[in-house]
Amino acid sequence: MLALESGRKVAVWYPAAAAEEPFAYSRANHGFMGSVAPDSPPNAACLRLPLVLFSHGLGGCALQSLFITEELARHGYVVAAPDHTDAACAIGSNDLKPGNIRTDDSFLTPQRWSDQSEIDRMHDLRAVIQLIADDPQLARVVDASHIGAVGHSLGGYTVVGMAGGWPAWKTPEIKAVLALSPYVEPFVAHDTLAGLNVPVMYQGAQFDWGITPSLEGEHGAYAVSESPKYFAKLNGGTHFEWTNLLCWGESNVAACLADRPNARVIDLYGIAFLDRYLKDKSAPELDSTGAELNRYRHDP
Repeated sequence: MLALESGRKVAVWYPAAAAEEPFAYSRANHGFMGSVAPDSPPNAACLRLPLVLFSHGLGGCALQSLFITEELARHGYVVAAPDHTDAACAIGSNDLKPGNIRTDDSFLTPQRWSDQSEIDRMHDLRAVIQLIADDPQLARVVDASHIGAVGHSLGGYTVVGMAGGWPAWKTPEIKAVLALSPYVEPFVAHDTLAGLNVPVMYQGAQFDWGITPSLEGEHGAYAVSESPKYFAKLNGGTHFEWTNLLCWGESNVAACLADRPNARVIDLYGIAFLDRYLKDKSAPELDSTGAELNRYRHDP
């Protein structure tokens, strides 16, 4: 675990030298356990792994999507996720702080958003890159020239902005963006998505009526983004399909992936996307028909 200057924590997952063991991230997590090797040093056999930044949704926190962040580490990534200022939960705490949930501008007026809207989130992720570079153990195994950025909802807004959605936020180290039900309407309103010059995968869901429609159609985010680009739409699912709520009632990540088809599909396509563009792997899933999805489009 690392910390920003503000004291807000940064959760970090990575391939570890020790074996995994059950781990309770929080007593208030309804029995849902992690499986990690707490505070174990990185596996010395892992050299130069891509770094993946994870940005949580409004009112979420760094630990909101364990079936994604843990599983990325199992597939050979170093994953770093900060608690942003709007986090209602927090690393290492069972307390909820709903008073933190606020935005600079209303979601209902995307045309009023600018590159100053939620800029603190961009600064958090840039600070995380530096924290990893300054950490003696992690710096030895991270390839900081190949960074992926994953974000859910307002976190999706954040990572798309850093990929060039807001030119002033452009962060050259970011080479691929996985945007999970992302709030992209400000970029659509300002016609800036053509400025993305890194591969992007958008994921939506059949019943995610608030966000997914902005990804679809001839004027949606997918259509106006440059290639390489991908759009994966889940069968069923709401805006919270990418959070731990999907794993409600499951004992751990492995059980969730076995029992919840959407959890498996989210990881399958998301990790394949990152593998192709951060590890130069073939990732045949990306060239499939997307039979497990409600809709799949790709333009590599």
